[in-house]
Amino acid sequence: MNATLQQTVAEVMVKQRAGQFSLLKKLVQIGTETRSDQLTNASEKIAGLLEALAFEVERHAPDAARIEAQGAHPMQNLVARKHFGDGPVLAFVCHLDTVEAHPSWTFEPLGADIVDGCMYGLGAVSGKGDLAAQVYAILSLMQVGAPLKGTIELHISFDGESGGSLGAKWLLADEIVKPDMVIAGGPARAVATHSTGTMILDVDVRGKTAPAHAPETGNDALEAATHALTRLYQFRGGLKGHASETPGLGAPTLVIEHISGGEDTGVPEYVNFRLDRRILPDEDPMQVEKQLTNLIGSTIAKMPGTRCRIRRAALIPAMGNDDNAKSLVSTLNMRLEAKLGGRPGTRGLGYDHEGRHYAAAGIPTVMYGAAPLDVAAAGLHGPDEHIVLDDLRLATEVLSLAAMDLLSGK
Repeated sequence: MNATLQQTVAEVMVKQRAGQFSLLKKLVQIGTETRSDQLTNASEKIAGLLEALAFEVERHAPDAARIEAQGAHPMQNLVARKHFGDGPVLAFVCHLDTVEAHPSWTFEPLGADIVDGCMYGLGAVSGKGDLAAQVYAILSLMQVGAPLKGTIELHISFDGESGGSLGAKWLLADEIVKPDMVIAGGPARAVATHSTGTMILDVDVRGKTAPAHAPETGNDALEAATHALTRLYQFRGGLKGHASETPGLGAPTLVIEHISGGEDTGVPEYVNFRLDRRILPDEDPMQVEKQLTNLIGSTIAKMPGTRCRIRRAALIPAMGNDDNAKSLVSTLNMRLEAKLGGRPGTRGLGYDHEGRHYAAAGIPTVMYGAAPLDVAAAGLHGPDEHIVLDDLRLATEVLSLAAMDLLSGK
């Protein structure tokens, strides 16, 4: 790359920094909770922010039947394309929906307060910081008139926290987007090449109701479910000894996310619980499912008169080394190494992100963005979520320069 052009990009970014901080602040101040019935309105506000920056934005909403089948709220995804010339399509990917604010926040969750070089706000780490970096990486390339041979797209979905089946996965399945390579949101100081997968199992436990004064005439579904849950928690303890050697992935996890059922009076006839099992790249998802199904089923079977039905509600495959993504990895690492003064090591992500859907579709994919290496310490899914603004600056420059390399035509 022309050294003068690279310097010009850096100078443009300095001038655009106030505008970038303003965009991130506005993004954070828009409530985008996954379970909100205002997701479509939130998406429209975000589309307006992008259009004000001269992006042409497409709206793509799943049909009502598909949304109802998923038990989701109405929503729309956004796609913005910047065509620089003939060539491949590079997609910058993120999700902007968030979990609900943790009750222990000390800052206003939608306040976007800046304190000691950090911006505090719901979604600052989980997607909104990534989008601010991606948008201004593209704007800087437009500003300097970079001679790119290809197109850069923004893919913005709104169901990343609930699995992605109505967002990235749907956009790909319906061929609304067909990128040649993908950079999904991730850490600013390392390129992530590995990721855990997610398996969600729904378990229905059935028994027979009976009056409270004669419980022996019934079959207690809640008691059976309790035995199964006890065995699952015991099993979970053993997973801690199987941690991945890839930093950031940790050990496989198992969480009981939800339980419901029971009667107003008497012996419970029905109980449902849902579990989330995170899968490492070297695990076989089918073996994981078989192991859990056998554990739950054999436990329930020991309780007279009870039975269970186990249904896989979702499976997002894990990501491992992908030879097709070597060019992405080497390009981003080269640019990041130049900025940090040292070579970043291989990294993995243990949290939800859309990149897994693109990788599963066979598209070269890596994760790089504006997030910290330790997202738990930065408040992801907890109180006082915050992004380091220097990481936002770093990510923007690395994304811009890497995009120039990837779309140079060489």
